[in-house]
Amino acid sequence: MGDKDAETKARTTLGLQQKHNIDPVWGGVYQYSAESDWVHPHFEKIASIQANNLRIYSLAYAQYRDQEDLQAAQDIHRFLVNFMMSPEGAFYVSQDADLIEGHHSADYFALNDSDRRKQGIPRIDKHIYARENGWIIDALTELYSATGDKKYLDEAIRSANWVLANRAANGGFTHDAKDAAGPYLGDNISMARAFESLYTVTGDREWLAHAQETIGYIAKNFSAHDIPGYVTSKLATGSAFKPHPQRDENILVVRTANLLYQYTGNSEYTKMAAQAMRYIGTAQIAQSFPAASVLIADYEFTHSPTHLTVVGHKDDPAAQALFLATLLIPSGYRRIEWWDDREGPLPHAEVEYPALEKAAAFVCSERTCSKPIFVPEEIKSRADELLAKNSQPTIAGAK
Repeated sequence: MGDKDAETKARTTLGLQQKHNIDPVWGGVYQYSAESDWVHPHFEKIASIQANNLRIYSLAYAQYRDQEDLQAAQDIHRFLVNFMMSPEGAFYVSQDADLIEGHHSADYFALNDSDRRKQGIPRIDKHIYARENGWIIDALTELYSATGDKKYLDEAIRSANWVLANRAANGGFTHDAKDAAGPYLGDNISMARAFESLYTVTGDREWLAHAQETIGYIAKNFSAHDIPGYVTSKLATGSAFKPHPQRDENILVVRTANLLYQYTGNSEYTKMAAQAMRYIGTAQIAQSFPAASVLIADYEFTHSPTHLTVVGHKDDPAAQALFLATLLIPSGYRRIEWWDDREGPLPHAEVEYPALEKAAAFVCSERTCSKPIFVPEEIKSRADELLAKNSQPTIAGAK
């Protein structure tokens, strides 16, 4: 926390990525640089790279309010909408690196829009996978949080509803319309995370219910039983393949299940996070490059999230303004709730909020909550004051 050297490295990386790896014409992020520098891009644009960069630049803009970070996020979003979005609002898989397979496209990608289009457009893989849509939904919620622009939320909800209508099966999700094998952990944990993120930015309990249903499906179908962690698929995909845990998927299980515990108080989610943590915490897995994602999972598992609650009716403009202000608090690990007493108690109602005549926001740490906040502009300063005092680790579910 407060490591200036780490901040400098992060800001430098964001700047170089934006300068060299984001397509200045169509937007979107190239997959990687083919050399140990920034200036030899491989021009393929795949969904995972778009989603991760959209999420990271959105978080950066929330943290620093730097217009260049916002521009990067908007450029990635522009590519997703113009090239990767289906007519129904779900997202495709990738755009090829080359216009003609096997012919390097550096000269092509140096052209302007009209000159590119005269030659044609690199092939778009128009498969629609639950996993990739979950990643993009999560990223869109971060961009909505950082900007308050409802179009990003509308796009996230549209994609989520498409996946629910077209990829849901037996309480979980398939990968494609027809899967040769599966179901797969990747699709299900990605969608569980997406639903959790939608609940965070809307307070709509429907999304929390979808997240719980999906995480329950994961618990029933992907537990490794005899080894730590959760396995990639329910069934073997061939005689040479035995389902086994995969690092990134188990990291997301830790983070998603732990946050679901924070939202619901259900200790079964803590047990799930612990099971996945035992896998990613082994020396062989934890010390594999890059280690940052394991450290993030460990931090979240041993700390309480930033906790902000709005108390007020959801059709009250004052409560709406307070809720939007809570979303602007920069944090990749947060529990944001909206208590409208007409909906009954919050799912994890361990804090007793006072009855007030008008809408209010509260910032809570592990030990205390702020006084009621009635002015949206005061939420950030009050959050900074209170959360600075809350630096001691607390294992999820422990009191």
